[in-house]
Amino acid sequence: MALPTFVPGYLGTVTIDAEDVSAIGNVLSLNLNKPTLNKPVFGSKWGRSIPGQRTGTFSASGHIAAERVAALFALFDGDEPVDFSLQIGEAGQATDGGLIQGKCSINSFTIDANADGEWEWSIQAAIDGAVEHTPPA
Repeated sequence: MALPTFVPGYLGTVTIDAEDVSAIGNVLSLNLNKPTLNKPVFGSKWGRSIPGQRTGTFSASGHIAAERVAALFALFDGDEPVDFSLQIGEAGQATDGGLIQGKCSINSFTIDANADGEWEWSIQAAIDGAVEHTPPA
C-alpha cells in the first residue's frame, strides 16, 4: 500500500481580489457548512434529515509588510464581494491538492502588534455564493 502524499502548509498560493497575500500570510482557514434540517415523519420513531443551504467563512492572517498595508486596507474598504482563490500545494506537482475558488465579502479587518513581535493582520469574510474545487489534473 502506497503512503499518502501530505501537502505541507507552506506550499500554496492565496489570492484575495487579485492581491496575492501568500508572501505575507501564515494562517488560512476555509470553513464550509451545510446545516441539516430535521424532518419529522408520521409513523416513524426516527426523523429524516434534509440538507440545508450551504454557507461558509474564509479567514487569512499574516505579517504586515510595509509595501502591502495599503492593499490590505483596500480589500476591506470595498463594497462588493471579491474573488478569492486558494491553491493547495504547488500546481501540477505531486503535492497539488487542487484549486479552491469563490467570492467572499470581507466583514472584519484587524491589525495588531506587541512590542516583542511584528505587526500582524487578519481578515474574516463570509462566502458569497458557490465555492468551486478544481481537483489536480
